[in-house]
Amino acid sequence: MPPKAMSHPPTPNFHASHWKNRAAWQTSWHALETSFGCGESFLETVKVWQSEPKSKPKLFFTAFTSVAPTDLPSELARFCFGLLPGVHRISFEGGQIQLTLCIGAAPQIAKEIDIAADSICVDHLAPWGVKTLARLCQLGSQIKWRYPQGSLVNELQSVGFILDESTSSFSYRPTWEVKTSLRHRAKAEIVKNSKPQVDAVVIGAGLAGAAVAHSLSLRGWKVEVLDKADGLGAGASGLPAGIFATHVSPDNNVLSRITRDGVRATVQRAQDLLEHGLDWQVSHLLEHRYAGKRQLPDSPLWPAAGHEWSTPASEFQKQAAGLNESTPALWHPMAGWIQTQALVKAQLQHHHIRLSTHSHVTQLIHQNNQWHCLDALGRVIAQAPQIIIANAYDGQTLIDSVELQTQIYPRPHLPATALRGQVSLGPMSILPAQLRNKLPDFPVNGHGSYLGNLQPISTVMNEPYWIVGSSFQRNDFDLQTRDADQLSNRQQWAELMPEFQDDILHQINLEQASSWAAIRMALPDRLPAVGEFAHPEFKGLNVCTGMGARGISWSVLCGELLAAHLNHEPLPMAASLAKLMAASRFG
Repeated sequence: MPPKAMSHPPTPNFHASHWKNRAAWQTSWHALETSFGCGESFLETVKVWQSEPKSKPKLFFTAFTSVAPTDLPSELARFCFGLLPGVHRISFEGGQIQLTLCIGAAPQIAKEIDIAADSICVDHLAPWGVKTLARLCQLGSQIKWRYPQGSLVNELQSVGFILDESTSSFSYRPTWEVKTSLRHRAKAEIVKNSKPQVDAVVIGAGLAGAAVAHSLSLRGWKVEVLDKADGLGAGASGLPAGIFATHVSPDNNVLSRITRDGVRATVQRAQDLLEHGLDWQVSHLLEHRYAGKRQLPDSPLWPAAGHEWSTPASEFQKQAAGLNESTPALWHPMAGWIQTQALVKAQLQHHHIRLSTHSHVTQLIHQNNQWHCLDALGRVIAQAPQIIIANAYDGQTLIDSVELQTQIYPRPHLPATALRGQVSLGPMSILPAQLRNKLPDFPVNGHGSYLGNLQPISTVMNEPYWIVGSSFQRNDFDLQTRDADQLSNRQQWAELMPEFQDDILHQINLEQASSWAAIRMALPDRLPAVGEFAHPEFKGLNVCTGMGARGISWSVLCGELLAAHLNHEPLPMAASLAKLMAASRFG
């Protein structure tokens, strides 16, 4: 549900008064405010946006605050959870309104956003500095402030701002060529004015490919998705159900921050596309901290907002999960489970997406600004100006198939590790009654994981079921399920819930259970690879891969990040984190 706008802020709205006069090709508007307050200006801008005709632009609203806002109106509070220092992307109206809330000291926090705003409203300019403000502008950006800034007029003019005395606002119109690391959106959108038949081809119909395709289709792209299998999610994304959960670390490290961004993005997309309680659920999650691992940061790295993500588990929660009350454990309020193929299917059902199964791409050729996807017989299956490789471990084969014109630059190489995983699953009815009555209604993870009472939505199970696992074998490509892994998964389950150990080890007949195995792909730094390579001959070829066991938690964020790059939009996360995920680090 979109936020309901407050009625008391003054009108006319500064941002709307300018986007009404935007060029016909400009399908999005980037508004920026140096002070978020309690969200009054954002809600007023949303109100005006909602009253616009069908031709309303996609609205990006970036706002800053030195500390996490409190006492937010209810229409914002339920979306703005876990606001730790950093950059947070919060989506409304099915993704047509994107609030980027930046929490931190000015002007340092401004370095974490990549935006060239169309309209900027400033409270007090002095803390920011005119050079920082100029860095956030593109040619023609309109700026106003709420309080008199007369002493800074000359300084503003010195960096390229021109004063409009009739409106007491400034326009960014330097007389010199602007050199900035920010991307110039206008050129990209003009090119998009004459669209080809297909804007992008995505190779891979799993979590990563579906997320990218959906993110692009929301922006008006026509996308063709190719997969060599006969159905959706035939690889690791065929997992019947999985967990989304945050990652904790004593120093609140990169992996932890990216995973929180990913979970937020996944929850927002699931809210838009899936049925809560059937396809997915924010069910909370308990994490068994083996040997004291995964410690929470100490204050002030983990203020009250951090405990909305992860906090020490209570004695009651531990007992419910089959742990002794003295066992170290964490409680993750913003975590849960998703029926994996339900998410894949829902994302691929957008009317701008065409899915082609039994389409095995063996070679890529770049000709006349188009990427051609060829099958084993050399026939063109599909072509588009942009191609996205999202087929996990098989992606390097396609990268290697590109014929290079020169040998000046080394070919991009993804140093992938294959991770084989096997899960065990079965109907709840095969579990002994005394165990069924004790098992929690929330997932438990640690070394392996447990999910129970999942509702059947496919032919995998025709009654409520459980799933545990998985095994973990490096560079093992055997997809045959193994009895040894079934026994290992049961042992993991018993160790995960030690108070239920006897029932799990001695009362469950594994012959009545099923198993499922797949190969995941991970990269050495444990982060995904997203975007285009630096190699000049691979322009237009993108990857979205390397998510390891975090496909559910990361795929939507990665799809949004890639779409932001291709559409020259504000990034959905801190620029420093996005840089660490860039595919260009591999060539």
